[in-house]
Amino acid sequence: MKMQKYTASDMRTALRKVRAEHGPDALILWTRRTAGVVELTVATDPEAMASAEILTQAKRAAGADTVPIPARPVSRPVGVAGAAHRDPERGDGRNDNADGQGLSRPAVDGNPAIDRELRSLRHLLETQLAALAWNDLTRRAPVKAALMRELASLGLDRELGAELLESVTSDDELDRARQQALAAFGDRVMTIDDRWTTQGGVLSLVGSPGSGKSSAMAGIAARWVLRNGPNGAVLVSAGDPRFGAFEQLARLGRLLGIPTYQVEEIEALPALLARLGEQRVVLVDTGAIGSRSDDLGAEERNFAALRSIGSIAAVLPATLQATAARQIALRYARSGVTACIATRLDEAASLGGLLSAVICAGLPLAYVTDGTRLPDDLRPARSEELVALAVALQERNGNTADEDLLVSRLEGRLHVAS
Repeated sequence: MKMQKYTASDMRTALRKVRAEHGPDALILWTRRTAGVVELTVATDPEAMASAEILTQAKRAAGADTVPIPARPVSRPVGVAGAAHRDPERGDGRNDNADGQGLSRPAVDGNPAIDRELRSLRHLLETQLAALAWNDLTRRAPVKAALMRELASLGLDRELGAELLESVTSDDELDRARQQALAAFGDRVMTIDDRWTTQGGVLSLVGSPGSGKSSAMAGIAARWVLRNGPNGAVLVSAGDPRFGAFEQLARLGRLLGIPTYQVEEIEALPALLARLGEQRVVLVDTGAIGSRSDDLGAEERNFAALRSIGSIAAVLPATLQATAARQIALRYARSGVTACIATRLDEAASLGGLLSAVICAGLPLAYVTDGTRLPDDLRPARSEELVALAVALQERNGNTADEDLLVSRLEGRLHVAS
């Protein structure tokens, strides 16, 4: 496959350039917008054009001129035949042709069988084009292909892996390219200082059962006492229905010399803290909220109460499946969580999925835990240590990315126009 890039200040101008050089049969593999510039990657060889023609003939056989393409943001890869493209800046669902006029795209309605068949053909062509793109990449840029394989082996999601590849400037030396990618990876992992054991404040921990939330809270409380003593510290159990949850927290309080309180509902926390008066540090252990809920109204009220009294940290175990970690982290970020605590690192087979999740959600990491010897096994998060651990886990466990996974990642960046 031969590919050529075009850049312009906006999508309409870029499409006109493509159509002027390649005519109405140009196949756009993907688009990207960076620093106010639109970049189009176009297939220019007969093999790729023939693949697009197969789908065109299939549509004609089905009695439809065009098939609707779902709206996608500019940053997502899209592709079209005939250089037609949905302009996301207009948001009107119309397509630009060569003379800049918008023409509505008719849809195939009323025949689910045809729709399914066209979707199947489209998926088949996307897979074939992805395989061609991967073969071309391994031949044209073997260093970048090898690095793409390594990043996928770390467990990084497709979007983050693609961004790290874009940061690499070395095309001829794998070691240097790897160093550049890992440095960019470390820059993307945000961390914050150990403020709750040095400066104090109100910190509420949220997390699903078994996430290591209570252990993380015990570690933070112990670090506070070792540094500052027990005076001015308070532990609170809020809205936790688990049997023995408050008793466990009270036992920790007795060991550390810290008073412990309980409220049945999270919404009662502001009133409790008002009665207690000013405290140097308040650590709140909550029930399982945020990971999933059938009562979204109650969940939002709980998060609002937590936001009103201080900061919220989400506890995410490194043993979470990557997709689940991403969904939970995004949900926590939307609910006002401002930091994360990564737990159970000693049990993880891979760390890329968790780090991808917090990067995607824009959440900084405050602490990590990798054992049960508290407070020794709880420590402030450091981005370079986490990246090194992700690499070490990949090497230790022999995690690899097979050819099908790499092709599917390229397929996600291709969108064959119907």
